[in-house]
Amino acid sequence: MKVNYKYIGWYSEDNSDKVWACIQLPGGEWYKKFLTVWGRRGKKLQSKLIETSVSEMEKLIRSKNSKGYREIPQDKLHEVYPEFQQDLEKTAAWSMLMA
Repeated sequence: MKVNYKYIGWYSEDNSDKVWACIQLPGGEWYKKFLTVWGRRGKKLQSKLIETSVSEMEKLIRSKNSKGYREIPQDKLHEVYPEFQQDLEKTAAWSMLMA
């Protein structure tokens, strides 16, 4: 399954080293489904399924940028967090989506 990342952010200030990602899921016309995933690198990731408009999700993404997250291109994610895909697959929400 190809992952449609809407945003991948990395926060690495004040002794923090964490990521926040938004994945757009298939389906929906007016409202879209997104899986948000966050946590410290190397720790168990948390996740939440959100159904909202694209503009509201973009607003949430802008709020992450204003809090100090730096956007990471998907092709550079492995440089920042090499185990992200394996950690993502361990989340309960991801398991439900793949079922």
